[in-house]
Amino acid sequence: MIPRRWWAAVASLLAALALASCTPYALAQPPRDPLIRTTQVAGATLAYCASTPIEEWGAGVRRVIVGVHGLDRNACGMRRAIVDALGGEPADTVVVAPHFATAVDAFAGGHAWAAMTWPEGAEATTGASSYAVLDALVAQFGGRSVTLVGFSGGGQFTNRYAAVSPVDLDSYVVINPSSYVWFTAERPGPTRDCPAWDAWRYGLDDRSGYASRLDEAAITAQYGRRSVRYLIGTADDDPHSPSLDRSCGAMAQGTHRLDRAFAYQRHLHAVFGPGIVARQPVIVVPGVGHDGGAMLASTAGRRALGG
Repeated sequence: MIPRRWWAAVASLLAALALASCTPYALAQPPRDPLIRTTQVAGATLAYCASTPIEEWGAGVRRVIVGVHGLDRNACGMRRAIVDALGGEPADTVVVAPHFATAVDAFAGGHAWAAMTWPEGAEATTGASSYAVLDALVAQFGGRSVTLVGFSGGGQFTNRYAAVSPVDLDSYVVINPSSYVWFTAERPGPTRDCPAWDAWRYGLDDRSGYASRLDEAAITAQYGRRSVRYLIGTADDDPHSPSLDRSCGAMAQGTHRLDRAFAYQRHLHAVFGPGIVARQPVIVVPGVGHDGGAMLASTAGRRALGG
């Protein structure tokens, strides 16, 4: 019998190939935006986009919003969308967007991940998990209030990071991801021909590295305590969206992003009880598709950001 961890690796590779075949990656060198900064975290260089370098923040900066880009890896675009939604960067807040680079757009000596695996906490060429890198970045914020916001691939990152990171942030905002991490084996869609349907990143089986630091019970309990808002656009319902994860693990959660968000809402209620809605509401944004800027600029998006 083939070990489940092998099936998990095969499923992850197939999902990556499926997305890679239809998702554009235009960046071919380190980003040149004037707001790109660099810092040393987890033993190597990480680029991030911010109005002011972290080391220059004064006592007036009380809050940090960390924006995690999608698979396009446009960190400054993500930062800009958050700042625009807020109507400008508040005087007591800095919006920071880390750049989870690949080999084609990493700075020399910097962390570089595979294009599809950084949202699940995979290790970079430096050996550092993307989640460990975010832990180290947050540690540089000096105890300030932190909200983590992710769109699409960044939404997947935010959802899974909130599940397995021991670092407590003030709040998490998960926007239009392709899939979620489930805490039990039940699924609304078919699993019969999908040996790795409950493997990490879709479930809690076959975790390794950073994601294996806590056991399943601890992960589930921790996640249920956290303040998470899920935003989903009603028009993000295209089962043929070029950036939609159509691996069997994702399809077991539903046929498109809107479907999967509602399925996850039911899952959260089943696992944590109806009271979870107070800490983790699923908020529908009418008429918006797979558009991070429009999602953030919506009334629900601005409220989730605290704007």
